[in-house]
Amino acid sequence: MSEASMYQGWMGRGYLPATDLTRVPGPPDRNMLDLARVTFVQGAMPPPVTREAVVAIGNFDGVHRGHADLIAHARREATSRGIECVVLTFDPHPAHVLRPHEPTPLVSTPIERAAWMHALGVDHVLVWPFDADVQSQTPEQFVQAITRFVHPRAIIHGPGFAVGRGRAGTSAVLAEVGRTHGFEMIEVVPVTAPSGDTTHGSPLISSSAIRRLVETGSIADASTYLGRLPTYLGTVRHGNKMGRTIGFPTANVHPDGPRATPLDGVYAAWVERNPLSSTAVFHAGAISIGDRPTFNGTIRLVEAFLPGFDGDLYDQELRLHFVARLRGQVRRQSGLFRRDPKQMEAGGHIGVHLRDQRVNALEPHLSPKACHEVQAEFLVIEVTIEPWEKCLNKTD
Repeated sequence: MSEASMYQGWMGRGYLPATDLTRVPGPPDRNMLDLARVTFVQGAMPPPVTREAVVAIGNFDGVHRGHADLIAHARREATSRGIECVVLTFDPHPAHVLRPHEPTPLVSTPIERAAWMHALGVDHVLVWPFDADVQSQTPEQFVQAITRFVHPRAIIHGPGFAVGRGRAGTSAVLAEVGRTHGFEMIEVVPVTAPSGDTTHGSPLISSSAIRRLVETGSIADASTYLGRLPTYLGTVRHGNKMGRTIGFPTANVHPDGPRATPLDGVYAAWVERNPLSSTAVFHAGAISIGDRPTFNGTIRLVEAFLPGFDGDLYDQELRLHFVARLRGQVRRQSGLFRRDPKQMEAGGHIGVHLRDQRVNALEPHLSPKACHEVQAEFLVIEVTIEPWEKCLNKTD
């Protein structure tokens, strides 16, 4: 079995056969973060360096199957040498510094990346600040900065690797520097998509390809490329609370930075409370993404609905694990929302039916102009989440 296929269907601790990606899994395994094994280099005092390691360097956005394959190579090298496996990842993403007016939407946060790397067996993660100083370093200066925290004996990287001023620190150049500092450079070939799929622009699994898949609502393909469900981590912020007044409160989830967001629509998802911790709790839920024209708004929102949960989520972090896109947003000429009394069906079903209701229920909350606009055009969310396998027409 190839390294790539080993990681297809990875869901945290342990591995699932590739065929498991054709059905919907249960709640994801907890990817717990061990902060003792993460160093945020910016502002950190370098420890007395005794650690020798094989170091994998890259952005690792999403920690997808290609990244998992590269990390597996690094682990094998580290094991053969009897030393640690360390990953160096950058924050902020270099694209955010190089193109600040066009920030790249990311598939993951640094904290998520560290947790997934730990699950893949990485001993320590260095979160390296990418700023103007790092951008202007010579290859020698970059290596000297790294050696304040770890002694690399091999640096593992993907194709097109280059660091420093004018991207002068290529693999070949760093190999020359490594002769002085005692390390070698090892390039790992990228992982190709199943059957060399080029539907999404490239046969290679890459973070940019996954961003496109997520943003077009191609959740199944994104899951295949990632080896797990795509996620969205954010904090619950106060909205206008109008949903609560008509029977189905939602949590408005706001990311901390530019995040790859699925295409507007309604999704089945696992909603993780207390993410990346030993106390994480998973709820089956529905996620609505899009504008709220019904409420006279123009802001694109990511709203999570957790049937049966009535706790306070404000200012808490939630992580959404997208399972499937059920449909797009629907606009109709009548009605607003009505909560079906049979919200929770027997047998673990989630039945959420939001139907038509007269605009009178919202008149106290809307201006006369807004009421007129609402009466002219409504957004009706109709969500039915059946058992996961039935939802995707799959069986165990």
